[in-house]
Parts: sequence; C-alpha cells; structure tokens
Amino acid sequence: MVRHTTYIKPYGIQYRVTNMFHGISGFFSLFLIWGLALNLSEGVSLLSMTHILILLLLTLAGTFYRDTWVFDKQEQRITSIYGFGPLCKHEQFAFSEVRQLELNHFVRGATDKDAKPTKRRFRAMLVFSLNLGEDEKRDIEIIAEKSSGGRTESAVQAISAVTGLPLFVDRPRDLDLNVSYKDMKW
Repeated sequence: MVRHTTYIKPYGIQYRVTNMFHGISGFFSLFLIWGLALNLSEGVSLLSMTHILILLLLTLAGTFYRDTWVFDKQEQRITSIYGFGPLCKHEQFAFSEVRQLELNHFVRGATDKDAKPTKRRFRAMLVFSLNLGEDEKRDIEIIAEKSSGGRTESAVQAISAVTGLPLFVDRPRDLDLNVSYKDMKW
C-alpha cells in the first residue's frame, strides 16, 4: 500500500508518498535488474523470464511514482503533482480559492450516512479533500480508516496549522482498538 506523509519545508509543507516506498521500490528494481543481467549473461532466454520483466516494470513504476501536494505558504499556492517520473500532471490552486480543508468519514458500500461499518463488506473510510466551493472538491486521499491509523487525521491537522487554511472534520476518529487477551494480561 502506498503511504503518504507530511514533510515540513522552509516554504511550507508537503503531503506526499513516503521516501521509504520509493527506496524499497528502487532497491527491488536494482535487484531485479541485477538478476536479469546475470541470467542474460549466462545465456538464459528473455522469453523465459517474462515474470522478472513484469516485476521489474512494476517496481520501476513504484520507484518513479509521484503523488505530491505542495502547500506553499510563501506564495499562497497549493500544487498537485501526479504521475510517473517526468510525465506528471501539475495542478495549482491559490489559497484564496480554497474554502477549507475537509476530512470526511463514510462507510464504503452504504448509502445511509449513519451506517455502521462491519468486518466484511462495509468498511469505514475517510476522505481528505480540498473544498473549492460551489460543489467543487479535489480529493487528496481516500483511505480505509483502519489503514490510516490516525496518520491522515494528524497530517490534515498539521497542514492546516502550517498553512492557516480552515479545517472541517465531520466527526472524530473511531477508536476501534483491537484489544486481545495478551494485551489484558497483568
């Protein structure tokens, strides 16, 4: 799973894919390139190594994948960068265009706003988005609440604190702690 985190910079704050994700993807890419080169030097046919080529393409995609939101406080601008390597789409929004940062919770698969999540089909999700007014929103991240583990909530609060943009949270995080028998031992 691709994780996002905040990085505080002199000009503001960034919300982007972690350095660990890029590092691990790059390491596996180098490992697969080494294995491919070693097998080709020994005379193994490239057709018999299609699985290595597919894995290499996937890890290279992970290495060069960019999903970055730059909140530049000095220039009062938000920049979205999305794509692979140099083939990225850039979008910019002025702070004045942004009505508020939003963090909304919902249950995937349910139409009822007050639906309760279940273990199987209905999962608790959250959406971090920019509200640009007049029913226009840009979703920054949509993630399962359990997978987020509070990281998205704290990132939204940090971004709001650094930029000074207003923040709307529809409800607090569900504290569904999984306490096992081991945790309850004296």
